[in-house]
Amino acid sequence: MPLFLEILIRKNGEEKWVDSRKFFDYMLKEYSKVNYSNKMPDPYNTRVSNFYSNIPEHIIKAWSEAYPNVNIKQECSNAKAWLLSNTSKAKKDFSRFTNNWLAKAMQNGGNMPVQVDRKIDKQIEKRNKYLKEAEVDSAPQDWVKDLLKQTKENMGKK
Repeated sequence: MPLFLEILIRKNGEEKWVDSRKFFDYMLKEYSKVNYSNKMPDPYNTRVSNFYSNIPEHIIKAWSEAYPNVNIKQECSNAKAWLLSNTSKAKKDFSRFTNNWLAKAMQNGGNMPVQVDRKIDKQIEKRNKYLKEAEVDSAPQDWVKDLLKQTKENMGKK
């Protein structure tokens, strides 16, 4: 036996109970912004292909800036292939899915080399600067030797 639900509504100040199925059918037809008559949604594969073939340039630019060591076009192709081969895990928001995909690619090191030479040069430069400052600020060798000698003598007396 199917479940029968009633909803209490107020119309023109008068309350009455109505069949929930009839009420929801009426509300969908009356207030729905989408006209579903004679319209079928595109198949999932078509929606995925359409999204990845028509990604706006400003989004690609934003992704390129956010993920500098990731090859955006290659990773988008990888994400598209994953979506098409894993239809049981279908996604609704392809832009969000791709952004998450690119973030993971970035965390995994990406596939484009970052300017490592530049970073290493900066570290070497910083170390050399530190060594020069330490050399200038350190005590003269004679003074250090005298201090060590006095310390040994004092320790020997006790």
